[in-house]
Amino acid sequence: MKFALLPILSLTILFCASTTTIAQSGQRGSEGQSTLFKHQRVEQAWEAAVASKKPLLVMFTSDHCVYCRKMLAETYGHSGVQQMLAGRTESVLAHASEYRDLVKRMGIHGFPTTLLIAPDGQVLDMMEGFVEPRVFAQRVSPLLAKEAANSGIAAYRAPASGQPVGR
Repeated sequence: MKFALLPILSLTILFCASTTTIAQSGQRGSEGQSTLFKHQRVEQAWEAAVASKKPLLVMFTSDHCVYCRKMLAETYGHSGVQQMLAGRTESVLAHASEYRDLVKRMGIHGFPTTLLIAPDGQVLDMMEGFVEPRVFAQRVSPLLAKEAANSGIAAYRAPASGQPVGR
């Protein structure tokens, strides 16, 4: 009986390891590579956000989180969301197990949780759970525009034509 479970256990570990690697590198399976999450560590992303005067976008994820993978694939994988965030944020994908103190300090209770933080440290938005691309854009776009106006960085403007953000 032990030996019958070994192949299943091996496949599970392989799947989890590849999912973690994909999430950490910002890649999305066979759909291609996303460069949305530019930084490897929250500390690096924060330093870059302060230096560039751009908001910090942090998505907290955890092991075996189905909705985290869904958020990465559907929301952060959406071309409209990627276009909205490109060049306007410093971003990082943070695994909760590596940032237990920060997760506790921020009051994060579930995953995925996305934080948008101004370069002055003010939390602009905290989104808990899966957020669809359209809702994500409706929440984040005005905040990015406001931060851009405050810092002199060009604000995001949705293209007049092209793919709308949504399902």
